[in-house]
Amino acid sequence: MKFLLSRLVQVGLLLPLGGSLLAHPGHEEEVSTAAGGAAGLPAPQVSITEEGGYRVIKANGVPNHEMGQFPGPRCPNVASAQSYTFRMPLHPKTNATFTKLKQQPIGVAINGVPIDPGTAEYWKNDRTSGWHIEAIGGGKSLGLDRNHAHVQRNGAYHYHGIPTGLLSTLSGNGDPKLIGYAADGFPIYAQTSENRSSYQLKKGSRPSGTSGPGGTYDGTYEADYEFAQGSGDLDEANGKTGVTSEYPEGTYYYVATAEFPFYPRMMKGTPDASFRRGPLGGGPGGGSPMKGAGGAGGQQGAKSGGTGQSSRGGPIQRFDKNGDGKISMEEAPPPMKTNFAQHDTNGDGLIDSEEAKSLPTPGRQGGGPGGGGQPAQ
Repeated sequence: MKFLLSRLVQVGLLLPLGGSLLAHPGHEEEVSTAAGGAAGLPAPQVSITEEGGYRVIKANGVPNHEMGQFPGPRCPNVASAQSYTFRMPLHPKTNATFTKLKQQPIGVAINGVPIDPGTAEYWKNDRTSGWHIEAIGGGKSLGLDRNHAHVQRNGAYHYHGIPTGLLSTLSGNGDPKLIGYAADGFPIYAQTSENRSSYQLKKGSRPSGTSGPGGTYDGTYEADYEFAQGSGDLDEANGKTGVTSEYPEGTYYYVATAEFPFYPRMMKGTPDASFRRGPLGGGPGGGSPMKGAGGAGGQQGAKSGGTGQSSRGGPIQRFDKNGDGKISMEEAPPPMKTNFAQHDTNGDGLIDSEEAKSLPTPGRQGGGPGGGGQPAQ
């Protein structure tokens, strides 16, 4: 409990960013994007409690450090306070196999900001292509600030890489710094010289034509990397077992690294459902299963209108199979596929809650021009 209180005191500090930055290779321009702050946002709020065998983190998602000016270069979204409730087991267990995560936060920082290394960008906006664009390390700028973070369309500020601003608020004597907790309950530490990623860039060139974007493997895409056992100190999930100040008897823990994968893309334990997006999750864009709590946008969607969902089951509620709060081309029913681009107004290959407003209301036969309706079953 003493450690918990000390962490709450630390994350409550509102300090400017220090001058020392952990830049990622090839992304120096991104790191220097931020010049502004969190003007207009409320004060950061976060609580970390222990309830019924779980660690529960409730927060408004406002960081306790300076952040970039949003909207800003290559990130047109306005930052706003959220309503998060995440939980994870206090005594997590490792599984025999890793659980791969997609399109959801993999954890939450101790200041209440989600950790979400994935993106919604794909080669040719095709989520089935296998070429998932990275936020850090490649040639495409996604408007990250100096904390390696930016803002989603719903206003949720989130980290893609090492949170330099958060690190500047934490004291320490050289030991690994605890920066957050993963969805399965295991801790996340900032990188030290003893913790190196075991992923490497592939050699040669990507397939081209209809099979891939071509060009040299340079880190633009997740598939540019491969795991090389023994090349570093960390496993496929960017984790290892060891002793830390907070866990003197040893624990499995994840490491936030300056190189790919930056954060784990898979879990050694079982992720809690509160991190999923969508109606059952508390991650950015979803409601929380915790009593009385809602994730970013989680309080929305229960009422009809305005979110692409309704109490009778709107398009997103009916067709969003992976729970990310959006409809992809592969999730869309045949009539909707026909006019998918008409509703995907921002061209990201997904129909979100705002774009879903243009879909025909449930029950329309054949969907008409929008192609969103379904014949009666």
